[in-house]
Amino acid sequence: MKINLLYVVFGGILFSCFCFSCTKDIGYNPLIAYSDKALYDSCRNEEAFQYYKNDPAAVYSGSNGPHGAFKLKFNKIAQTALTDNGKLPAGNSFPDGSMVVKEVQHNGMYALMYKRSGSWLWAEINSDGSVAYSVNKDGGAGCISCHSQGGHRDLVVSFNFY
Repeated sequence: MKINLLYVVFGGILFSCFCFSCTKDIGYNPLIAYSDKALYDSCRNEEAFQYYKNDPAAVYSGSNGPHGAFKLKFNKIAQTALTDNGKLPAGNSFPDGSMVVKEVQHNGMYALMYKRSGSWLWAEINSDGSVAYSVNKDGGAGCISCHSQGGHRDLVVSFNFY
């Protein structure tokens, strides 16, 4: 009987040590998913994107903007908002988690928009991963001035021209 009681007490102590010793807080920064590096890595994942109008060979002139010729692609979340003609209907918005990427042809830069909490994060990241314009810079103030022109398609201006 003493041995059974000893096993129960000792087992309870071991169980308590096991359960409560593993409650260490884990350092986790939820914003890391929205860092320049994470968004750059996402841009390079071809399987996660579909090119504008399902045409990976199409290169658009970019004559109406600062980036020059580009290819345009959307992640799977953004694609859910597009119509059969590949455009966002006027007056509609992309859902959170949407990502729109311009692959700039002359230098390999990624100019991107990522929708988070109802607002766009903006970045320009060079082909080598160096940051030309950080998502942390100024809330995209330098981008919004051009992207807020007419069309009413959630600040995606390419739909106005192509």
